[in-house]
Amino acid sequence: MAELAESIRRLRERVVKVDVIDILILRCIGSARRRYIEIDACVYEHGVNLRNALANRLLKLRERGLVARDGDAYVLTDDGRELLRIVRALTA
Repeated sequence: MAELAESIRRLRERVVKVDVIDILILRCIGSARRRYIEIDACVYEHGVNLRNALANRLLKLRERGLVARDGDAYVLTDDGRELLRIVRALTA
């Protein structure tokens, strides 16, 4: 639990600007849906229709250092994986 608390402290500044939709996008990327169309479909499967807002959300996640581009795919950065680990621990 101390490790989880330390991760939260380290990511606090980036986490403050992340909302539920951003977490959903991170979960989709973390579940091997890495292309834009796959992420869009994954988010839609959870009842969220972002339409044109997904590109903006992905850009903001990249600016915060939680997501990076790898060719035509999106991948979680170390901080993105850590944030997703924290979310999974809190929702388990």
